[in-house]
Amino acid sequence: MAIKVVTFDFWGTLYRNITSLKHERKARIRHYLDRGGIEGVSDEAIYEAMADSWVIWDAIWRDEQRTLNAKEFLMLVFPRLGITLEPQLFHELSENIQEAIFTGNTVPTDHIIEVIKQISDGRQLGIISDTGVSSGRYLQRLIDRDHPGKFAFGLYSDELGMAKPQIGVFKQVLAITGCQAHEVVHVGDLLHTDVLGAREAGMHSVRYIGVRNVEEEGYAEADHVIDDYRLLPGIIKEL
Repeated sequence: MAIKVVTFDFWGTLYRNITSLKHERKARIRHYLDRGGIEGVSDEAIYEAMADSWVIWDAIWRDEQRTLNAKEFLMLVFPRLGITLEPQLFHELSENIQEAIFTGNTVPTDHIIEVIKQISDGRQLGIISDTGVSSGRYLQRLIDRDHPGKFAFGLYSDELGMAKPQIGVFKQVLAITGCQAHEVVHVGDLLHTDVLGAREAGMHSVRYIGVRNVEEEGYAEADHVIDDYRLLPGIIKEL
């Protein structure tokens, strides 16, 4: 049976960061601390508070299979700095910090734009993304900018209230497209979310390691592993 639907993870799959977003996020936090008249907080303290908060964020993501939004992330950071921010400034920062992905540091992965154009003919394309600080609303803006009209739907963990590999995330694809699981292939970079979720849903899986190749013990490998997106159209045709 031919593949009718191809879904993609976002981070490390469709997009990568040239350098860590932590520097831009730190700068934005610093800007709002200055606006709030808060002094005595070093850059090193901000970096440390963000790093400690990411440990908690990651544990919740893995253990509870849900992702914290920007406000929840900042609510972990600020107590570690021993500060509070006036509500309106806090709200503005929670939006502004998400816009760090628009600074030119977050870029499409190699060859993905040309490959998306190639495989979109006659197929539905979708996004299945576990979001970080930037919500699905912001990630979708990058998708619409770089792949206009190519993606039929986007499923983002902050909007769904659940993250991969929960089966409910992948079943949403079947409900939206009306396709059977064996007619869907999911492309992602992580074994414990992308590959596991796709396999448990009965979908085909491709792991892209062109940005990072994370070795995770105890998880089955994808049906196909690629480091060059130009291999993907051929794989899809064979499935």
